[in-house]
Amino acid sequence: MSDRNKMPQHNQRIDRIGWSILFVLTAIALAMRFYRLDTLPPGLFYDEAFNGLDGWKLAHMPFRQWPVFLTGNQGREALYVWLMALLHQINGQSVWTIRAVPALCGALLTPALAWLAWEVAPWLGVKNRRTFALWSGAAVLCLFWSQVFSRYGIRLSLFVLIETLLWAALWRGWNDNAKAHNLNAVAQRSREAEKIHSLIFWALTGLFAGLSFYTYLPARLLPLVLLPLIIAAFWQERARLLAHLPGLAVGLAVAVLVAAPIGIYFLQNPVSFTTRVDQVTIIGREGRDGAQGLGANISAVAGMFAGTGDANPRSNLPGRPALDWLLAPFFGLGLLLALGRFWRLAHLWLLAGLVVMLLPTLLSEFAPNFQRAIGAIPFVVLLVALGLDGAVQLASRLWSLGQLGYLAAGWLLVVASFGLTWRAYFVEWANLPDLFPAWDVGFTQVAEQMAAADDGVRIYMTPRGREHPTLAYFLEEHPEIPLPQGFDGRTCVRVATDVAARYYTLVNEDFRTEGLLTAIYPQAVETTSVVETNGSLWAKRIEQPAGGTVVFSEMQPQPAVLSDGIALLGHQLFPPAGMKEGDTFYTRLYWQVDAAPANNYTAFAHLLWRDSGGEWVQLAGADRPPGEGSCPTSEWLPGEVVIDELQFALPPDVPSGDIFITVGFYSPIDQKRLMVAGTMDNQVLVGPIER
Repeated sequence: MSDRNKMPQHNQRIDRIGWSILFVLTAIALAMRFYRLDTLPPGLFYDEAFNGLDGWKLAHMPFRQWPVFLTGNQGREALYVWLMALLHQINGQSVWTIRAVPALCGALLTPALAWLAWEVAPWLGVKNRRTFALWSGAAVLCLFWSQVFSRYGIRLSLFVLIETLLWAALWRGWNDNAKAHNLNAVAQRSREAEKIHSLIFWALTGLFAGLSFYTYLPARLLPLVLLPLIIAAFWQERARLLAHLPGLAVGLAVAVLVAAPIGIYFLQNPVSFTTRVDQVTIIGREGRDGAQGLGANISAVAGMFAGTGDANPRSNLPGRPALDWLLAPFFGLGLLLALGRFWRLAHLWLLAGLVVMLLPTLLSEFAPNFQRAIGAIPFVVLLVALGLDGAVQLASRLWSLGQLGYLAAGWLLVVASFGLTWRAYFVEWANLPDLFPAWDVGFTQVAEQMAAADDGVRIYMTPRGREHPTLAYFLEEHPEIPLPQGFDGRTCVRVATDVAARYYTLVNEDFRTEGLLTAIYPQAVETTSVVETNGSLWAKRIEQPAGGTVVFSEMQPQPAVLSDGIALLGHQLFPPAGMKEGDTFYTRLYWQVDAAPANNYTAFAHLLWRDSGGEWVQLAGADRPPGEGSCPTSEWLPGEVVIDELQFALPPDVPSGDIFITVGFYSPIDQKRLMVAGTMDNQVLVGPIER
């Protein structure tokens, strides 16, 4: 067989090996992203549950009613929630359903990066295009950074995938030869087919560009990467640029068409476009702007690759750099190679992409923030692969081991780095005690307990949790189990007097409810509900049986009937000894609920002094919704006694003589007080107060 016949077979064999390696890498990526997906991260974090609730709601709505932007939870682009809604229709509610979309995106990032690397490789001057592409697909599996956000039920992983596909399609379109001159008829027909093929990839570029605006905020910065690329192409590849103008026009038209709905939304709702950025930026905000804050951020972000990384345990092993000690040197070498050839088209694109995609963390608080820097992952991976390729080329020139040996050494480094990342995630990070609070494990376990009980007992939770989306998501598929009644027990307690009740108290936050309830419910059973990973108590459960005794031993009875189903049972007063200026006066009011109030009312407690002529003079007072808003009257249930505490500071020169407290409710809308039977001024007079 001639050498000419042997070469195609040899190339085909290499291609089959390359495709086989890519298939294996993708299978590994799927395993790495989906293994223990429903249990690691543990629990279900607030943002994940919020997305899950939105996905569940959209799954039960006609598609034409799906919004392009979701305003809840500080505003979110909707594409990820759309995909999750489709998965909810197929798989139902579960932690796996919430995390499956980012996990799949994270797995597909491996072949996507291999494609991107293959397309850009000729412009980067790499010697082994196939190995460069495979290294890029493998290197992303070595990033703990990418692993975390591929298993996190938010929209970041989707953004990175679409961003990568955008650049891959763009370089594919750019690589096509757009010229067609002096060709015969057969060649001309073939060239026309190639033009159509090229236009398809330019259209795909526009599609991915338009879709990116439905993913995550950094997508709005992508045009800043394109701008220097177009300028450089005008100077270096003008003929190619002009030949590709039809393709560029197609891509731009498709991008505008796809992004038009969310663009129109932002024009109509400009606040939605800027709200989150305004919340986190360090620019133009007192105390965090200026050269000093920006300088500190630049230092922190520059050091995140090999020094100190993100400190948030939800995003990282706190402080672990974005690159491990095996890959960091090659990232540095790749960066040096790109800087040394910065005027070249692809190298300029790499550098511009890295800098632009790091801007969200450079210009915001808590740098380095891996979540905000997520768009830099494709550029970091390519720089690592470029460094590996450069190291192989350099070593091949300096020593005689042979390029094959150095390529094997490069693969050994990548495999070792992958092993470090696997261990860091599935062993070190998985056993981190900080994951318990970071991923709302306590709320997840409470929700599971509520769903498992299903015994019709009324449930309360303090001081937070009533509106927590983690509870709401897990209970959504159990419509027979209502969300727990909520209150902040540090200022207000809701006491069920006529039904069995179950209370969950977060002991590290609510210091008062446990002691108060065990005194009121002498027959209640108190048990441990949730224990943190470090062994400390997170939540207790107090069970009041049906018909159990209810005792308000410290209350001073003073019954009074108000309107709208509310009555006063009595009070407790805590006047400070000596009553001097600045002291805090506490009053605890016991409100009985005879019927569900129709509105939200504001409670008041006023300190009054009666002068020698019998006239009333207000000295101080407190007006606020019960429990600082945590016990709104519209949520009160018949049969409850609501214990509300109001406090105010004593004024200077408290006069001698009789001092009283008056209490009651009024509507914040029209300032009208709830009627109090037997009074002219619709308030209950308490006192005189011992001094």
